[in-house]
Amino acid sequence: MLFSDLIREVWGDNPPTGPLPALRTLVKRLRRSIPDEVVTDASGYRLKVRTPGPCQLPADLPDFVGREHELESLERQEGVVAITGPPGVGKTALAVRLAHRLRERYFDGQLYVNLRAFASGPPVTPEQALSGFLRALGVPQAAIPASLDAQVGLYREKLDGKRVLVVLDNAVEDVIEPLVPDRPGCLAIVTSRHDLPGQLRLDVLADDAAHDLLVSMRVGGTAEERTELVRLCAHLPLALRIAGANVAHGHIEDYLDELRGDRLDVLEIDGDAAVRATFELSYRALSDEAKRVFRRLGLTPGADIGLDAATALAGRDPEVQLDELVRAGLVDHVGVRYQLHDLIRLFAGDAADDDDQAGLLDMYAWYLRTAFNAVSKIVPETSLLTEPDLDGPSLTFADRDDAGAWLEEEHSNLVAAVVAAPSPYAQQLADALRIYLHIGRFEIDKAVVFRAGLRTARAAGDLAGQSAALFGLGMSCWTRSEYRDALASFAEALEYAQTPYAVASIRNAAGIVYSEMGETRRADECFAEALRIRRELGDERGIGAALMNLGISHGTRGELRQAAEYIQECKELSEHLGLYNQLAIALDNLSVAYFELGDLDAALTSSIESVQLHTSQDQQRALANALASLARIHAERGEIADGLSAAARCLVVAREAEHPKARIDCLVALAVLEPEKAEQHAGEAVELGRKVGYGPGVITASILLARATRSLELIDEVIGTIQETDSFMDHSRALLVRAEITGSAGTAREALEAAERRGQAKVASDARSLLVTLGA
Repeated sequence: MLFSDLIREVWGDNPPTGPLPALRTLVKRLRRSIPDEVVTDASGYRLKVRTPGPCQLPADLPDFVGREHELESLERQEGVVAITGPPGVGKTALAVRLAHRLRERYFDGQLYVNLRAFASGPPVTPEQALSGFLRALGVPQAAIPASLDAQVGLYREKLDGKRVLVVLDNAVEDVIEPLVPDRPGCLAIVTSRHDLPGQLRLDVLADDAAHDLLVSMRVGGTAEERTELVRLCAHLPLALRIAGANVAHGHIEDYLDELRGDRLDVLEIDGDAAVRATFELSYRALSDEAKRVFRRLGLTPGADIGLDAATALAGRDPEVQLDELVRAGLVDHVGVRYQLHDLIRLFAGDAADDDDQAGLLDMYAWYLRTAFNAVSKIVPETSLLTEPDLDGPSLTFADRDDAGAWLEEEHSNLVAAVVAAPSPYAQQLADALRIYLHIGRFEIDKAVVFRAGLRTARAAGDLAGQSAALFGLGMSCWTRSEYRDALASFAEALEYAQTPYAVASIRNAAGIVYSEMGETRRADECFAEALRIRRELGDERGIGAALMNLGISHGTRGELRQAAEYIQECKELSEHLGLYNQLAIALDNLSVAYFELGDLDAALTSSIESVQLHTSQDQQRALANALASLARIHAERGEIADGLSAAARCLVVAREAEHPKARIDCLVALAVLEPEKAEQHAGEAVELGRKVGYGPGVITASILLARATRSLELIDEVIGTIQETDSFMDHSRALLVRAEITGSAGTAREALEAAERRGQAKVASDARSLLVTLGA
């Protein structure tokens, strides 16, 4: 917008005499009147509405008391605020209160994570914590790096120029450093039971604050009785809250008698003993059913639990008992979830018996069945290598959104369950989550889940479980284009495979890796074996996948008509079975076959259908592949604007999905769409392709690079590579480029013969045109 247009937009037909100073004054007034909503950029003139940052803070305690001196001191600190002290002293409550008081200062976001360093379940790793922070800061899941160093780099990049508050609750020193924001204007609040540099060592509540807490909880009795209760609870907020919850429903004098027990002569009450005493009294006052639910809750590995999982744990609807536990101060009800303080969880777990342990196993089995139902709703072709018993109570889901919402809500608990569960639940649940973690690009959790599954399966001597976990680890490597590591995992998984289905799944995956590496003969061997086994098993879903992969492999070698037949059969089977993810991939690969055969209308139709279907299925990696294909088809048709649009979208999706293969294919399309930048695009594609080991992409990009640079040495190198790897789909193109560089009619005829032999109509047409130009 021109400055004159801006003045007219603001003042209409009656602009001020000095519009520039008037505009500056207007900006200043706006900033004063709504400072939290309006900011200006570095020039000081362009107004931008400030969007609210993420807020992950837990709710503030409504009856928080005392600590005003500590709060005032902490509010003045910068960089890192460390709050340490014994369990139950109120570190988390103080940190959350402080964070809420500082929210307006840190308007770009408030991040929170409970690192669970002192909990009975698995702690949260730095990688898992950063993954959650990055998602909150707007990074798509697929774009979150797998390595800690890369995560830290992206985290700090996202915090540049921002004012963000980060709360690290229940931390230990060795996990703090990567999570602390090191950018000016940011603040970290850390709580720990361990000593930390620059700490505020939190003491117990002062007498007046402890009395205020009891009064706020409507604890009756005389002032002397409340003083005695404070003493017996060692001034610890956690003990006082539990005692207060019990006294509010009874007589304080009776409660004091029980709490004293045989310690009437003790002048100083130890904090641990005080907390345990309040736990004991609260536990004894519960109904038998509530005691049973409480003990079982203490065994769960996750940070919280929902009512459905609690039902599986208890063996019946526990809502009445959960309400009783909430009233007793032993369980917190947060939204639709239930939580226990770490100390209370330990106490409950210590009291558990063998029957309670059986309830925990029932919960793991319920998680397994429900997770399988959810993943199968999202990806209907989901099958498991471990063959678990899936009969029993579980949730079912109406649609993909319903299933996805449950998986998102239970995600951290499912990961914790795999880490904590015994055999066979750990490895079977890992297997059930494999496809979900793969398509969601949860790289950090993949490593945690499959390593835990492998560890448990090995300890139990479970060969099928080991095979499934190694298969998951191999898929994770493949996702990151770490092809050799993927093949090593698949080879080991094959050694432990216990069923023909498992063998077929692993061989099919290995074939995909070989195909992407350009080793098409080895890929064919894998796909052919997978197809044979699938046909013997009557596995129609698996047959479709094997057919498509065989088609891709034949296409890479330039056997285009056979490739199209395989992929068309896969397409028809996918439509019949309603396997829309597979159908979308088949349509993309069919578009490539039509493209090579010169039927650009059919190629365009198939490619557009693929993009639309992938978009509706939210499959980002596959969508990036389809967009790259669409861009290349538009380029070949001379539809430059449409091609550039598809390419731009592809680059964004490929980056967010961390999918270098799609980026390479897109750069190839751009080299055709923008001939003036062909050397730049093709060169980048070659470099990236060599880095990740994407052989076919390197060949195609090298042909375009040789054409752009007129490098005879490079094109001869490419032709040699094609002959070594059987990647003959590009052979005719390579010969054509060599003929263009050398002006050799003989080489042009070779290109024409190769193209006609494989049915590549467009390459054949270009070869004929070159022969005419050469006068041959």
